[in-house]
Parts: sequence; structure tokens; C-alpha cells
Amino acid sequence: MTMVRWNRAVSEVIASLVLLLIVSILGTTLYSYTLTELGTKQNVLQMEIQMETERVRERFTVIAVWWGDGENLLNMTILNYGIIDIKIADIYVNGERTTEFHTGRNKVIYTTTWRRISFISPVPIYEDTLYEIVVVSERGVSNVYKREF
Repeated sequence: MTMVRWNRAVSEVIASLVLLLIVSILGTTLYSYTLTELGTKQNVLQMEIQMETERVRERFTVIAVWWGDGENLLNMTILNYGIIDIKIADIYVNGERTTEFHTGRNKVIYTTTWRRISFISPVPIYEDTLYEIVVVSERGVSNVYKREF
């Protein structure tokens, strides 16, 4: 009878050790997963903060827009007066995205300098008509310019 009690006591100790081992492994796995996820979230947050900081530093204005020699050719002068260099990514005329650029798209406009951008308007240009031109930088900052030709 003593042998049976001894076997039962050993099996209870082994079961407790196995259970303790399983709980320890699960805790370690959960801890590692949490650290990885928090590190990833922190990196994403830092990138978003950096992008917003750059957007705040970005300032530009449209100085002039004039009708070119071509049928719908528009020329535009943009002044960068911010404290960070910019690139113009898109231009919209009356809500229509410009797809054909001659010069200036995705070219760096350094701080306190200007650049000419030439493009074909996606909408026909008529005299005595008001047009809304939206210029968008690569960081998503936009500037609205209204002009009547």
C-alpha cells in the first residue's frame, strides 16, 4: 500500500510541474507577443508624427497662373516659403486630376525658391470663366487658387 501512495504522490508532483511549465511557456509567449506589437505600434506612431511635423513645416503658394500657347496649356509659378523642401505631386482643375505635365512635376522646390510647372488642363479653358486649381504636394498639403482667364 505504501508503494501506491508513493506513486500517487509522484504523479501529482509531476502533474503540477507540467502545469507550471505550460503556464510559464504561455506567459513568456504572451509577453514576447506584447513587446513585439508595442514596438511595431511605437514605430508606426513615430512615422506618423514625423510626417505630420513635415506637413506643418510645408508652406507654398501659387504666385501666378497663365494660359500658354497651346490650346489647354497652363503654366503656374509656385513659391515655397516653408522651412522644408517640397515636391508637387498633383494638380486638379475644377476637380479633375491633371495627368499630362510638361515640366515641374515631382521636381524639388527648395525653401524660399519658386518653380514653374507646365501642364495640360484636364478641362477645356475658355475666356471669362472662373477655374479652381488645387495644387497638392507629395505630403498631401494642398493650396487652392482661383483664376479667371
